[in-house]
Amino acid sequence: MINREDLKMRAKQMMSGNMGMLIVCFIIVAALTGVSNAIPLVGPVLSICVTGPLALGSCYIYLNLTRGAEPDVNVLLSGFQRFVDTLVLTLLIGVFTFLWSLLLVVPGIIKAISYSQAYYILAEHPEMSGKEALDASVEMMEGHKMDYFVLLLSFIPWMLLCGVTCGLALLYVQPYMNATFVNFYEAIKSPAVMNTNGAFADNYYDEQIY
Repeated sequence: MINREDLKMRAKQMMSGNMGMLIVCFIIVAALTGVSNAIPLVGPVLSICVTGPLALGSCYIYLNLTRGAEPDVNVLLSGFQRFVDTLVLTLLIGVFTFLWSLLLVVPGIIKAISYSQAYYILAEHPEMSGKEALDASVEMMEGHKMDYFVLLLSFIPWMLLCGVTCGLALLYVQPYMNATFVNFYEAIKSPAVMNTNGAFADNYYDEQIY
């Protein structure tokens, strides 16, 4: 059983002292994505091209954060060094999720959750292709999809706060969610590092990945 409160507590600990740079990274991602979408005619294509590398770079940031490393904009942008792998992964997730959604909304949601760990896996395994990372995510999420869904639902009040503040609260909420979900990945990746009470064991994190 995944302990949601422990994931969130550890996320807050990771964010402490790093919040300023995490906000900077979030703004860069939002700005690059927004500018890409705003360009006439080629906007959707450019958006697809930047989404994958930025998602991978964000995974580098938050995975390294679990290892005690400080956020770094250069690390965020390093996702573009694996442009082809991230483009393939982004397209596969989009296409497969869309096709499953044609059946019903629920299968589409289930598949999207199954694919949720793919960028983390790609970040930690440079030898993998986008398709291999996607397949590994599906396997990793077996038995954990409901845990992920409930964890996602627990952020609904935070998302409502973002709406009330016209998105301003996202400066805190998005890093908070990212930090929580990277801890979810670490928990299901290495269940042996969890104590019997569902809390993280000490000193199990690897060195930073980038």
